[in-house]
Amino acid sequence: MIFERYILRNYIGPFLFSMAVITFVFIMDFILRYIDLFLGKGVKFHIVLQAFTLSLGHMFALIIPMAVLPATLMTYGTLAGENELTAMRACGFSIYRMILPGIFAATMLAMGLVYYNNHVLPESNHKLLNLLIDINRKQPTVELRENHFIDDVQGYTIYFAQKNDRTGDISDVQIFRHNEKGLPTTIVAKKGNLKFIEGENVLRVDLTDGQIHEIPEEKQRETYRRTSFKTYTLNIRDVDRSLQHTERDYRGDREMSVRMMHDKIKEIRSEIGVSRQEIIREASDRMAATFGMLDAGERARFKKPPVAGATAGNAPQRRFVPRPGPSAYPGVPMAARDEYLTRQRIETEVNKQESFVKQIQRYKVEIHKKYSIPFACVVFVLVGSPLAIRMSRSGMNMAIGLSILFFLVYYVCLIGGEKLADRGFTTPFLAMWSPNLVFGALALVLLKQAASEQALFERPSMSSLRSVFRRHASANPR
Repeated sequence: MIFERYILRNYIGPFLFSMAVITFVFIMDFILRYIDLFLGKGVKFHIVLQAFTLSLGHMFALIIPMAVLPATLMTYGTLAGENELTAMRACGFSIYRMILPGIFAATMLAMGLVYYNNHVLPESNHKLLNLLIDINRKQPTVELRENHFIDDVQGYTIYFAQKNDRTGDISDVQIFRHNEKGLPTTIVAKKGNLKFIEGENVLRVDLTDGQIHEIPEEKQRETYRRTSFKTYTLNIRDVDRSLQHTERDYRGDREMSVRMMHDKIKEIRSEIGVSRQEIIREASDRMAATFGMLDAGERARFKKPPVAGATAGNAPQRRFVPRPGPSAYPGVPMAARDEYLTRQRIETEVNKQESFVKQIQRYKVEIHKKYSIPFACVVFVLVGSPLAIRMSRSGMNMAIGLSILFFLVYYVCLIGGEKLADRGFTTPFLAMWSPNLVFGALALVLLKQAASEQALFERPSMSSLRSVFRRHASANPR
């Protein structure tokens, strides 16, 4: 156990360092993605901090598997560079024994991630999406800047030449109040003062030495009214800059646990069964109506098939569909109209079933993803450990470059497989687990080479090149 504890202790530092670096990259991506939304809506700092904390939920689901691969490379690469692995081999430890602690740690991480993906991640995604929807619904902050026409206040356009940010005093003020009927009312003043009343959501504008210009009736433009004032107070109401919190009952596939998605799949399958029964009923009724138009002799030649699902105690619920009157389609026989409506209803049910199947595919993909991504921790240990062991100290840069390449290829395959499975081109299991299977097979090859002490990238020797040239020359004599 001393040997295993020693390797696990060497894992802690590189793993935490890798998580810190990758988390920083994800945080930068979060800031660049939502900075315009937060600034444009005037979101307060504690709301931004809440959104950032909730976004860490889906970040950690990817950060932890990503951190395993560079941590494995740094751990075993350092041990190999300091000849500690050579000493371990001299003590009789095989390469499989050396990587066993890493596999054990990755397995524990994978099990923890499976629990995390089923209990923590759905709730954090649900709360984050609710918060982002509330932020999108929030009215933008009224940005009162000088020398700009301000249209953020509903029903008004405000302009002023100068503004004192400390006192709120403004000068050379022009306010255009838009009317539902008629031309806008223009208010001009030499001076004024802006004050936002938080509790009442009112923007108060106190004006001094100004005039009000308006045309009361649009049709009578010759009627013009001008009102002069020494002081005038304009209260612009409903300037609500607060964030209204709401709660959605609906959950998407990334906001559900595995149990929720299994229950949803059962519900959708029951809907598919009801839709199939509806198709059978429509077709049977149409067939019965068609045979009913035949005379008695011709009807005797045919046998009316029983309606499927109409057993005792399990009769399908009949849906009332109003039949159009004779004037609905003039010139068209009633039988042709009924047949057309039946065909339309059947096509609607078929399209509904196709939509249900796509929903089931999407839920199955998400179920497999909750297990395949955590299992990537084990796969990355199996791939990274032989790379680090067989690479010398001078080759660590190449090993890190290869690991980044492997990781990018892994997630590109994962995303591509998800898209293909959602569209029905492949099964959800194959789409989500094929990257693990491919990289797992590659890991076995690398482990076999490392156990037999074969070089990963062998350069051809001069003697082998000479033998190749000799065989080529003997096969083609002049």
